[in-house]
Amino acid sequence: MHSLPKEKILEILKTLNTRIDQTMLKYDKGVKDYIEFAERSDKYSFRSIVVPSVLVKEIAPIVKTPVAGVVGFPHGYHPVNAKIKEMDYVASNGGREVDVVIDLTQIKSGNYAGVSEEVGELVKNARDVGLGIKIIVETSILSDDELVRVCEILLHHKPDFIKTNTGFGSRGVSVRDVFLIKKIVGDKLKIKASGGVRNAVEALNLVVFGADVIGTSSGIEIIKDRDEILAFL
Repeated sequence: MHSLPKEKILEILKTLNTRIDQTMLKYDKGVKDYIEFAERSDKYSFRSIVVPSVLVKEIAPIVKTPVAGVVGFPHGYHPVNAKIKEMDYVASNGGREVDVVIDLTQIKSGNYAGVSEEVGELVKNARDVGLGIKIIVETSILSDDELVRVCEILLHHKPDFIKTNTGFGSRGVSVRDVFLIKKIVGDKLKIKASGGVRNAVEALNLVVFGADVIGTSSGIEIIKDRDEILAFL
């Protein structure tokens, strides 16, 4: 277990909002709902607001927070050229980053050469169009060996982040996921922990074990929870 001094814990908590990618990816909500979510979230100085790629054009012009779009979401089934088109759409409509699901079926098939080829193309295109890129690996379906292999591929191609989960899998992120990824990538890749993070203690624990960014749809609730905790410290 990590043992951090109180000062470090306080520092993480006080700046927690700047680590949060505030996310809405609900297919049962309309554009008005997304706009209301974004405008409400914009007041908290989150790291970014993440929405479906098709809605980046609606959200980017109305908020000061950087906007990211998800690509190949949520299972990564799309051909790489389709993902590249989707990335281009995000870039041309005011997006600053993309969270891209790689072809998970190729990981499960053991086709790591194919996985590497796709990641290389995605990272290159992101650089070409000026986007930050997070590669989503969906830890909920991977064995330890599969996760290790994918981390090694990402270390080679150097996206900005490895992202743990979509939030649409059988479970969200675990501390164990982050601990294992951090052991492999060290400080060479940043880690975005996402999926099922609902309160400030969970977010703090993930940061302590190596997460740089927290992906959540509950960012406002987490910050309110954080404020209550700080009032007791």
